[in-house]
Amino acid sequence: MLQNCFLFLFSCLCLVPIKATAATVINAGVGGNRSSQLLKRLDRDVLAKKPTTVVLMVGTNDRLNSGGFIDIQTYRKNVESLIDQIEAAGAKVLLMTPPTCLPELLFNRHDRKKYDDQSPIERMQEVRSVLLDLAQQKHVGLLDFHEYLIQHKIADDQKTSMLRNPANSGVKDGVHLIPAGYELLAKLVAEKLQAGEFDTTTVVCFGDSLTKGSAKANYPASLQTILNTGK
Repeated sequence: MLQNCFLFLFSCLCLVPIKATAATVINAGVGGNRSSQLLKRLDRDVLAKKPTTVVLMVGTNDRLNSGGFIDIQTYRKNVESLIDQIEAAGAKVLLMTPPTCLPELLFNRHDRKKYDDQSPIERMQEVRSVLLDLAQQKHVGLLDFHEYLIQHKIADDQKTSMLRNPANSGVKDGVHLIPAGYELLAKLVAEKLQAGEFDTTTVVCFGDSLTKGSAKANYPASLQTILNTGK
């Protein structure tokens, strides 16, 4: 009799739905940041949040912002240090390659002569190569957003491009994403996190303006929605 009661109670407990842990996604993007600035605010803006996962995308300002280029060797050392410190704090890292750019639009804001030694396209390809190498060396996850945009032909000056340009937004930008681009990025990040079995309890998205976005459109906000609703 007691055994039957126990089995009945156990079966009832099995029918009670288990509430999944909700994902909290923190936007730690700051416009204009280089890898050196991410290092300076790592403790305050990332590690203090006790993240389980950190999505790291940096490099655009390091290599494209003519206000103060960071050479590629220093960039590599900075990113390597970021990975090491994040992992030492107990979080997993997902690296992302920043998108390519549209040079002629970039030159509306930056003197083209400052890129005589290496074109903007080559600079971002070099950033991608460094991140691919570090991901392999450090055994961390990688989302190759740079290559995805190129392969899908959505990183040009056309209306269908994910990079802001006169055809899709009326803006001579060529570096940042349109709202659909942020939504796409969030979808790709969510897929990568779920496929790689990352703990999404507390996800910190760390980077520059491509991470920060705007109040109306940014990938961390969309990522939280996808992780918690599947949509």
